[in-house]
Amino acid sequence: MNLSIKGDAFYVDNVFLCHCAAGNGRQKLPTGRFETAMQYSHTHGKILADAYGLGWIGAEPGCDIILGSVRGRASIVPSQGSLGRLLALLEVAEGAGNTVWLEVVK
Repeated sequence: MNLSIKGDAFYVDNVFLCHCAAGNGRQKLPTGRFETAMQYSHTHGKILADAYGLGWIGAEPGCDIILGSVRGRASIVPSQGSLGRLLALLEVAEGAGNTVWLEVVK
C-alpha cells in the first residue's frame, strides 16, 4: 500500500482519502519517502500512524500530519473518521505483511 500527500490532499493507492495539513508547529511538510506503520503513541495516549523520520499522523494539533475532512479558515478541521479509515487500511496491509510507504511531494 502506498500513501501520498500532494498539496493538502492525502491519498491511499492514488485514491483520495482526506485533506491534511502540517501540524506540531510546522509550516510545511518536508518532501521525501517514509516507511509508515501503526504504533502506540505514549504522548497522545492512543494508536496512531507513524511515518518514520517524519512523525505522527493523526487528528490532533500535536500530530506532525493532521488529517481532516474539511478546511477551516485558518487550517484543517481534524477528523477522527479519516484517522479511523487510515488505521483500518494500515491494519489490513500490515496483517498481509506489506510494507507501507508515505511519499510527500510538492
